[in-house]
Amino acid sequence: MTKHKYRKLTVEGEIATRWICGCFETADGFFKFCKSHSEPMKKTIEAQIDELDMTLVVDEKG
Repeated sequence: MTKHKYRKLTVEGEIATRWICGCFETADGFFKFCKSHSEPMKKTIEAQIDELDMTLVVDEKG
């Protein structure tokens, strides 16, 4: 398995970046967050899921 560096697409083009904490991106595109960022990122992702309406109700109770 080759080590992939995190890359960011900017107006100037693609640039290589590096994480400044324990967060990382896996080779298959998933993100793992360090202890400092885990809870804030969880809240951010949940808020975006709601705002972007990314879910479908499959079992409504009540």
